[in-house]
Amino acid sequence: MLTFLLIYSVLLGLLIVLIAGIAYRALFEWEKPGSRTLGFMMLSMLVWAVFYFLEIGIPSLPFKILSRKILYLGMTTSAPLWLGFALRYTGLNPWWKPRGRIFILTIPAGILFLLGLSNESHHLIWRTMSLPANGNFGPLQLTYGPAFWFYAIICYTLIAIGILVYLTAYLRSPKNLRKQTSLMLLGGFVTAAPNIFFLAGIFPNNIDPTPLSFLLSAPLFAVALFRFGLLNLFPIAAPMIIENLRDAILVVNEQDIITNINLAGKKWLDTDKEVIGLSIFDILPEPEKFKTEWNTLNTKIKLKQNKNGRHVWSESTITKLYKDDKTFLGRVLVVHNTTQEQELLEEEFRRSAQLGLLEEVGRQIAASFDEQEILQKAIDAVVDRFGYAEAAISLLVNDNLLKVTAINGSQDFGYRPGFQQKMGEGIIGHTAKMRTTYVANEIFNDPYYFSTDKRHGSAMGIAILNNKNLLGVLYIESVRSNDFSAADVQTMETLANQLSASIQRARLYASTQEHLRVMSAVQSISDVISNSLELEVIFESVVKVLKRSFGYTHISIYQLKEDHLYLGAQIGYPEELVIHKISIKQGVSGKTIETKKAQFIEDVTKHSNFLRAANDVTSEICVPLLKESTVLGTLNVEGNASTPLTQADVDMLITIASPIALAVDNARLHAQVKAIAMTDAVSGLSNRHAFEEALLAEVQRSMRVNTPLSLIIFDIDSFKDYNDKWGHPAGDTRLKATANLIRDNLRKYDIAARYGGDEFAIILPNTNKTGALIFAKRLLAAAQAGAPDSEITIQNKGISGYTLSIGVATFPEDAHSLTTLLLAADQAELTAKRLGKNQIFVAGEK
Repeated sequence: MLTFLLIYSVLLGLLIVLIAGIAYRALFEWEKPGSRTLGFMMLSMLVWAVFYFLEIGIPSLPFKILSRKILYLGMTTSAPLWLGFALRYTGLNPWWKPRGRIFILTIPAGILFLLGLSNESHHLIWRTMSLPANGNFGPLQLTYGPAFWFYAIICYTLIAIGILVYLTAYLRSPKNLRKQTSLMLLGGFVTAAPNIFFLAGIFPNNIDPTPLSFLLSAPLFAVALFRFGLLNLFPIAAPMIIENLRDAILVVNEQDIITNINLAGKKWLDTDKEVIGLSIFDILPEPEKFKTEWNTLNTKIKLKQNKNGRHVWSESTITKLYKDDKTFLGRVLVVHNTTQEQELLEEEFRRSAQLGLLEEVGRQIAASFDEQEILQKAIDAVVDRFGYAEAAISLLVNDNLLKVTAINGSQDFGYRPGFQQKMGEGIIGHTAKMRTTYVANEIFNDPYYFSTDKRHGSAMGIAILNNKNLLGVLYIESVRSNDFSAADVQTMETLANQLSASIQRARLYASTQEHLRVMSAVQSISDVISNSLELEVIFESVVKVLKRSFGYTHISIYQLKEDHLYLGAQIGYPEELVIHKISIKQGVSGKTIETKKAQFIEDVTKHSNFLRAANDVTSEICVPLLKESTVLGTLNVEGNASTPLTQADVDMLITIASPIALAVDNARLHAQVKAIAMTDAVSGLSNRHAFEEALLAEVQRSMRVNTPLSLIIFDIDSFKDYNDKWGHPAGDTRLKATANLIRDNLRKYDIAARYGGDEFAIILPNTNKTGALIFAKRLLAAAQAGAPDSEITIQNKGISGYTLSIGVATFPEDAHSLTTLLLAADQAELTAKRLGKNQIFVAGEK
C-alpha cells in the first residue's frame, strides 16, 4: 500500500507541474477564445491537486485538515469550469455569460467551502475523520456527510452534462473537424471514469483518483487548444456558432464544393434547397465578381441585390483554410449584411439629395418665367437626383381633365406630354380629386394605379395647390416597393409648394406678356389706322400683325357687303382653296354674323357647317367686326394640331376686333367720302380729278412694266342743240344714259370718267391700238343702237344727243407722256367731229 501511495504522490507531483504549465500558457494567451475558461479550470484543478498532495505527504493532522478544507475550493469550482469550457468550446455559451458564471461558480462553491471550514460545528461535509491506517503518510480517512454527497451529485451532473455536450457536438461536426473534437471528448471520459471508480469504492484507503485523472485529461485539452491553433480552436463549436451567426457562412473544400452553410447563408442565397455538395459558383449571385477575387488575400466583395422589391447590400470576405503543415483545405466565405449601414448612409445621401433638389429647383425656376421650362426643369432635377422610374407633372386643363405637361424618368412607360387623364382616374386623377397627397407602397394591387401593364413598385401623387385651388399634380413612380419615406413625401410636398408659387408667377408673367402682345398688336393696328384709310392696306396689315404677334398659321378677314362676305386679306391658305366669297347663311362666319358673337370651334370635324380652306385646320375662331350693333365683317383665325386654339385666343381676338372694326369703318367712310369727291354727280362716273389721278398712275405703270395703254375721248354729237331743245333735265338724262352705255361695255380694270360737259374719257390699261379700236367700235355701235330709228333714217350725220364722235390714242405709240397722250386723244376726237360726227378717228391716221 505504501508503494501505491508513493507512486500516486509522484504522479500527482508531475500532474501539479503539468497543470501549472498549462494554466500559465492558457492565461498567457488570454485573448484566445476559450483560453481564460481553460486557464481558470486548470487553476482550479491545480488547487485541488496541490492541497491533496499536501494532505497525503504532510504528517501533521491539523495541516492535513487545513489542506482538506482548502482543496474543497478547487474541487467545488472544477466541475462548473469543466462544464463552462465544454459550453464555450461547443458554442453553447449563453449559460457561460457573466451571470451564469457567478451563479455556478460562487454560490455552490462558496457554500461548500464555508461548510468545509466550519465542519466541526455541523459535520455536514464529513462525519468522522482519522489518520491513515499505516501512519501519518496518506490522505485522511473520512466518512462523508450529506452535504458532500449532495454537492458530489451536482458536480458529477455538471461533468456528465459537459461530456454529453461534447458527444453531441462530436456527432454533429464535419468529419474533418472530429479530430480536435475527439480529444476533448476523450479528456472528458478520462476524467469521469476514475470518479466513477472512486464513488464505487474500488480505490483503496479513500484515495481520490480524480486529481490524478487530470494528468491524462489536461494534456488532451492543452493539445486541442494549442496544437490546432486559433482558427481551429473550437471545431466542435463551429457548426453551432456558425448556425446561430447573423452573418452568412459558407465553407468550401479545395474543389470549391460547399461542405457547410448556416441558416443565414441559405437566407442570403434565398434558397431552402440543400446546397452542400454543389459548386459554390453555381449558386452565388454575380459569380464572375467572386471568381475575379477568389484567390486575392483579404479582399472584400460588395454586392447590391434586389430582393422582394428592396435593395439588400452585403460585404463578403474570403479566407483560406490550411492544415498545420500548410496544406490547403478550402475557403470560408463570410457574408456580412450591410443593408442597415447602407440604408443609413443612403438615407443621409437621400436627405442631402432632397435638400439639394429643393435648392437646385429653387435656383433654376427662379431664373425662368416660362411655365413649361419651369416644370420640365423640376422634373429633370427629380429624376437626376433620385433616379425614379417616372416623374411627371399634370396640370388641370378644365374642371374634369388633367394633361401631362412635363415628364421624365429612368424608364419609358409610354406616356408623353399631352397625355390626358380624367379627374378621379388613376393615382394622378385620384390625387387631383382628393386634393391631398396619396402614396401607394405597392402599385401592383393599388386600386388607383393606372397602367396597361402590371408591375411592382411604389408611387405617390402630390397635389399642387394655390390655396385650395388645384393647379395640377406632381407624380413620382419607383420600381421599388415601399420606396418612399416620410422625408421623401415631405420633400416632394415642399417641391409642390415651390412649383405652385412658380406656376402662379409664370402665369402672371405670361398674362402680362400676353397683355403686352395684345396692346402691341392693338398699337400696330392703330398705327395702320392712323397711317392709312385704304381698306386693302388695313386688311393686309391686320393679318400680318396677327401672324407676327401671335404666330397664327391661318388668318383671314372678310368685309360684309349686303348678303355676302368678301375676302379682304388672308395668310396661310393654299391659293386653290381660298374662299373669296361667303354667303351670310354659310359656315361659322354665317353663324357669327347671325349671332353677332364670337364663335369658337375646338374640333372642326364635329361642325357640319365648317367651310374648309386648308386641309390641316383643326380649330377655328370667328369674331365679328362690330361698329355698335352693325356687322362690318369678320376676323377668322384657324389652328392646326401643332398650334391649337384656346379660350385665351378667343378673348384676345375679341379685344383686337374692336380697333380693327373701327379701322374698317373709318376706311369705309373714307371710301364713301372719297367716292363722292371723285365721282361725277350726274353720270356717276369718275370726275375729271379722279380721271387725271388714274391716268397718271396708269401711265407710270405702263412705263414701268412696258405695256401699252390706250385712251378714248369722245363727246355726244350736237349735245348743246339737244339740251337747248329738250332742256337741262333731259340733257342730264342723256348724260346718265351715256354713262350706263359705257358701264355696259367696260372691262373690270377699265376706268371711265366724265371729262367735262358732254365729253367722256375711258382709260384702257394694257390695251394696244387695235384693242382700243375694237372697244371704240363696240361703243359707237351701242350708241347708234340706242338712238331713235326715225332720226337715223332721216339723217346720215350724227344724231343730236345720241351718237358719238370718238378719238383714240395709244401710249407710247402716239405719245411719250401723260400730256401728249391727252392731247393726241383729244385731237383725234376733234378730228372725228370735224369729219362729220358719228365716227371714230384714231391718232396717227392720215
